[in-house]
Amino acid sequence: MRKLLLSGIMTIALIVGVSAQKAGYDPVNAPFGHGEDSVQCRINLSLMQTSAKAEAYAEALTPWNAVYENCPAASKNTFIYGPRIFKSLHESETDSVKKQEYIEIVKDIYDKRLVYFGEDDAKGTILAYKTYDYMEMMGDKAETEVIYNWLSEAVNEMKDQMYPMDAYSYYMVASLSRYLNDNSNKDQYITDYFNVVGYVDKAVANANSSGDTANAEYLNMLKEGIVKAFVSSGAGDCETLTEYYADKVEPNKTDKALLSEVVNALGSVGCSDTDLYFTASEYLYQLEPSANAALGLANRSLRDKDYDTAVKYYAEAADLEEDGSKSAEYMMQLAGIFSNQRNFARARQAANDALKYNPNHGEAYILIAQLYASSANNIFPETEKSGLVYCAAVDKLQRARSVDSSVADKANSLINRYSAAFMDAETAFMMGIKAGETVHIPGWIGENTVVRLR
Repeated sequence: MRKLLLSGIMTIALIVGVSAQKAGYDPVNAPFGHGEDSVQCRINLSLMQTSAKAEAYAEALTPWNAVYENCPAASKNTFIYGPRIFKSLHESETDSVKKQEYIEIVKDIYDKRLVYFGEDDAKGTILAYKTYDYMEMMGDKAETEVIYNWLSEAVNEMKDQMYPMDAYSYYMVASLSRYLNDNSNKDQYITDYFNVVGYVDKAVANANSSGDTANAEYLNMLKEGIVKAFVSSGAGDCETLTEYYADKVEPNKTDKALLSEVVNALGSVGCSDTDLYFTASEYLYQLEPSANAALGLANRSLRDKDYDTAVKYYAEAADLEEDGSKSAEYMMQLAGIFSNQRNFARARQAANDALKYNPNHGEAYILIAQLYASSANNIFPETEKSGLVYCAAVDKLQRARSVDSSVADKANSLINRYSAAFMDAETAFMMGIKAGETVHIPGWIGENTVVRLR
C-alpha cells in the first residue's frame, strides 16, 4: 500500500506538478500570467477547451496540464474538464496502480478548485461533485467513510440549500451503511436522519414558495426514500427511538427544536400513542402551537376517548399546517377513526374538511361513499328504498375518479358493486319512483341524488 501511495504521489507530481507554479504567479491580479506566459496560457486554454468539448480527452491532456500547472486561476473550465479527462483515462486504463493515480489526481483537482474558484460555487457543491466522481471511479471499492465525511461536510454546511439535491440521499445511504456495519454508529445515523429530513422539508417549502413544483416533487421523492430506509433500518423503531429520547425531553422542555425533533421522530415510525410523544407534544404546544404539537394532543385526546377535544386539536393541526395535502391527511385520520366507531355523520364531516384543504382528495369522496353504503338499510323506513342510498354513494365515487385518477380503479370497482344494489325497475314502478328523477335522501345524509335503476 505504501508503495502504491508513493507511486501515485510521484506520478501526480510528474503529470500536474502538484502545487508547483511559476515563481511570481499571481492568481488574483494576473490569473493568466504575464507576457509570454499569458499568451501561452491562453493558447493552451483554448486548445484544452476545444478538445475537451469534443470529448477528445487524450488530446486535451497536454494543454490542460500546462494550464493547471502554470495558470490554474485562468478559467474554472480547467477544473470542470479536468475530472472528465482523468475519468476517461481511468476508464480505459487496465493497470490498477495507474487507475488509482488518476483517482488521486481527480481529488487534487477538486481541492484546488476550492482554492481558486471556491467563491464561484458553494463548497458543499464542489465536495458533492468530488464525491460523485470518487464513487464513480472507485466503484465497489469506494470507502464508505470517505463518502460519508465529504458529504457530511457538504450537506451540513449547505443545509436546505444543498445542490446537487441528490446529495441528501447519498449522504444518508453512507450514514446508514456505517450504522449497518457498526451498531455503535446508530446514534449518529439517527442524528443525521433528523438533520437531513429537516433540511429537505425546508428545501421543499422554499421550492413551493417560489413556485418550483418540479424541484419540490423531486425533493419529496428523495425524502420518501430516506424515510423508508430509516424506518426499515431498525434504528428507527418505536422502542429504540423512545429509549433514545427518553432522557432528553424533560431537561429540554423549553427547547423547541429538540421537542419538534422528538415529535417528528416518533410520529414518523408510528409511535404517536406513547406518553413520551404526548409529553413532548404538550411542551411544544405550550412554547408555540404547531401542526405537529396539535396533532400530538389530538392523539392523546383520542387515547383518552375525549373526542370533542380530539376534533378541536385535529382542526387546529390542519389549520397550522402549511402543506394542504398534510392538512387533508390529518382530517382523514379523524374521519377513519369516526368511521370505525360507526359515527358516520362525524366521519363525513371530517372527510369534507379534508376536501377543503385538498379538493382533489379522491379517498375522501370514496370514504363518504362507503359511509353511505354502510348505512343504506337504515335511512328509509321502507328497506326497498335502500337502493336510492346507493345512488348517492355512486355520486361520490364518480366525483372521486373525476378529481383523482389515482383512485379510479378503486372507485370503478365500488361503482360496479353499488350499482348492483340499485332499486330494480319493477320495485321502483310499484313505489312510484322513476329513473332520472331527483329524490332526497333523508336522515344524516340529507342530500339529493338522481334515481338510477338496475
